[in-house]
Amino acid sequence: MQIVHMSDLHIGARPYNENTIYDDIKEAFDQSVEMIKKEKPDAFIISGDLFDSPKPDNDSLKFVIQRFKELTNLGIPIILAHGEHDTPGRRESTILQVISSAVDKVYAPVYESRSSDKTMPKEKTYEEIVKNTTISVNKLNIFVYPFRKANLDFRRQLAKELLPYYNEAIKKVSGKSVFVAHFSIEPIFPQDALVSVNELPEASYIAMGHIHRRWISKEKKYYAYPGSLYPIESNEARLSNKRGPLLIDLSTDVPDIQEIDIKVRKNVVKELEIMNEKEIYNKIKSIVDIEKRSLEKNDKNPLIYLKINIPKNVYSKIVLQNVEKVKNEENLVIIPLLERINKDIEESHSVKSLSKSVLDPVNIMVNEFKIKESTARLLIELRDAAFEKNEDRVNELLSRLSESSFEELKKVLE
Repeated sequence: MQIVHMSDLHIGARPYNENTIYDDIKEAFDQSVEMIKKEKPDAFIISGDLFDSPKPDNDSLKFVIQRFKELTNLGIPIILAHGEHDTPGRRESTILQVISSAVDKVYAPVYESRSSDKTMPKEKTYEEIVKNTTISVNKLNIFVYPFRKANLDFRRQLAKELLPYYNEAIKKVSGKSVFVAHFSIEPIFPQDALVSVNELPEASYIAMGHIHRRWISKEKKYYAYPGSLYPIESNEARLSNKRGPLLIDLSTDVPDIQEIDIKVRKNVVKELEIMNEKEIYNKIKSIVDIEKRSLEKNDKNPLIYLKINIPKNVYSKIVLQNVEKVKNEENLVIIPLLERINKDIEESHSVKSLSKSVLDPVNIMVNEFKIKESTARLLIELRDAAFEKNEDRVNELLSRLSESSFEELKKVLE
């Protein structure tokens, strides 16, 4: 009895407005699907964030449906857990539910109360949640914990109250059980953890999602975060973990967790310092040449995140023009992240340039208002969503603006 476990695919993501990343993510999933077709597992589980957005672009949606049909036509059931990226900000059918309705043998359980009695005892509500999020396929009992778009305190309280009900339900079933959830746990990822490892249910295998770094535990409770298939941002490009699905054999009492490697484009993060405009081109070219020489036969050109420190007397526009020149000459992807360092003052501030123009509003906000680049990008996306009257996108972006971001903006306004 085998299952394949993946998570955090983020299909449709186009960070830095880079088409290469968008295409590479799809190619990584293509490789994974071919592996699954060969293995023919008893179930294929994606533990959240299949898509990068609750309303993915049409090409991404079509791509996923076609690949899913290839698997379900072979009799492989697909179980989808919801994550923050594929859950809309308001109560409505999710894109995963739409796919589930359109493709046979695809399951995307979401708890929807059928009771109009608001006085129903909490324990009855929790029993109903567990019942409506349990799937039985090929002698496997799969329990999918419902994702909630809510503040962290609420989600932590819900998890502490609801997880014991899943544990009781798992104890009552015969055969192998798999618990699926999309959240962080302590002590592995304490920043936004909902519960500790000890509070997870006693399932045969626990399929986790949400964390893009791979983590596999084979002590006491068998659980794993597969990690993302492809680096989404520069901080993930630094991770050295393997990329690809996990193949879990549940035939014995002790699960056998195998890592299946797929080949993805090499992502690297390089740093350099520019002191004057005359040395810009040669320094960038030198880094690129070193990376290209390190490639193995048949490797694609690398994707390079280039963190460039520049003093106040060097124009970012000139740096970006040189980056673009090298990109065109070498036919590769360079994502420039400029760090403006003012050595005349104690504190420095970022001008991470993700655009070719010095008039990029992100750069302006970072330079003039001294806010983080990530916050600035969210504000620009929020503006665009508001202009388009895309209520779902607005709600999603508001939820992503963390409390720390709000505090940062309050300081700017004061």
